Amino acid sequence: MTSGLEKIKNKLGANMRKYRKILNLTQFELGVQADISEHYVQLMEKGKSTPSMAVLGKLADALKVEPYELLK
Repeated sequence: MTSGLEKIKNKLGANMRKYRKILNLTQFELGVQADISEHYVQLMEKGKSTPSMAVLGKLADALKVEPYELLK
């Protein structure tokens, strides 16, 4: 059974990928714009890492969405 946290991490990863593709960004380009590593972007998109609130805000800014959009 998938835990609540795992569901959130998977939803975050799927939404990051969706909005990144809409903006036609690579994982590297998103990392540069959000001031995080490409590897960290990869881990989050795979649902393997949980970002801090600060990183979530940076991602949302880089993806031009509100932070809650990444979690819904």
